[in-house]
This record gives sequence, structure tokens and C-alpha cells, in this order.
Amino acid sequence: MADTVVTVTGLDELIKRLDNAGKPEVIRAALKGAAAHVKTIVSVYPPSSEANVPGQRRWYERGYGSKWTRRDGTVNGRQSSESLGRKWTVKAQGNYSATIGNNVSYAPYVHDPEEQTSFHASRGWKTTKQVADEEIGRVTEFIVRELDKALGG
Repeated sequence: MADTVVTVTGLDELIKRLDNAGKPEVIRAALKGAAAHVKTIVSVYPPSSEANVPGQRRWYERGYGSKWTRRDGTVNGRQSSESLGRKWTVKAQGNYSATIGNNVSYAPYVHDPEEQTSFHASRGWKTTKQVADEEIGRVTEFIVRELDKALGG
């Protein structure tokens, strides 16, 4: 029986591209970019609610903190805002993971899936898990697009 010979051309180039796409720094950059997308979404404040309307007995002024009206009609307040929306960070961890985080003291009560207060949930604040679940399609597309670029596609 005669031998059948199959010649594959471009195999060296394909192996080189696969090696490049599999480099930890390429994967880390793709994951960090995907995490940055999630950070961009989670850092958006929901619309102001009745809790932010001035002139009530008590309200919360974004970027400042709690305010209240005294019996004599004057307004007092406590500057306690830590600027939640501006404190989000993205960090690559190892070669195959990236995380978003926020070091504002009250962030868990606003965004953590297990610690979010019903007050924040009812006013439209999303947890990090909600955002990650909603954005998984876009995150996957982003990672695939970055790996395609690394493959030369």
C-alpha cells in the first residue's frame, strides 16, 4: 500500500501565533481590559431618588454627605462622602484573573452581593455580581477580540 503524504503549510506561523496568544501578559491584558469594562458599568450611579432631594428633614447630597434642616430652617451637614464612583480599581491577579475593587468604607453596603442594604437595592444600586452577570456576554466578546488580535486575526 502506498503512503499518503499530507503537507501542511503555515504550521510554523500558526504555532508562533498560538504561542503569542497564550503568553501570560496577553491573557492578563485581555482580562484586565474586561474587568475595566465591568468597572465602568458598576461605577455609574443610579438616578437620584427622594433620598437626595434637598429641603427635607434629612437627605444625602452626592459628593458631600448627609445634610439636614434644623428647626430654625438652617441647613447643617456632615461631609462624609468618600466619592464611591471614583474609587473603583482594576488589578490583574496572577496570569488568569483580574478583579475590580473599591476601598470606600461603605462600598460593601452599596455594591456587595451579600452585604448590600435593601435601601440601596431599592434605589437602583447594582451589586458587582449583577453587573458581572449582565455584562458576561460583552466581557467574553472583549476577551475573544483581544485574543484574536494576538493571533493576528
